Amino acid sequence: MRRLFPLIPLLLTGCVSLNSVSLTQIPAERGNRVRAEASKFLFLGISFDNDYVDEVRDELKSRCKGGLVTGILTKDEYINYFLFIFAKRRVEAQGYCVK
Repeated sequence: MRRLFPLIPLLLTGCVSLNSVSLTQIPAERGNRVRAEASKFLFLGISFDNDYVDEVRDELKSRCKGGLVTGILTKDEYINYFLFIFAKRRVEAQGYCVK
C-alpha cells in the first residue's frame, strides 16, 4: 500500500489542451454578442461522430434571429480527466449578431 500512495495524485490529475482557434472578420457594430458551446464525453479518446458540433451552429443561429452572426471566435478543447481513459471534447463559439 505504501508503494501505491505516491501514485494517487497522478490518478486524480487532468489536463486541457487547446487544439485550434479561429476568428472571422470582426464587424464595426459589436453591440449584441452571442455565445454557444457543446461538449461530448469520450471513453479512451474515441469519438464515433462529431454531431455535437452542429449544436453550436444551431444555437448561434437561434440567438440571432433575423440577423447575421459575424466576428466568430471558435475554440476546440480536449480535456483529459483520468489517465487518458475519460476525456471531454468541448467546442465554443462566440460572435456578434448584426441585424
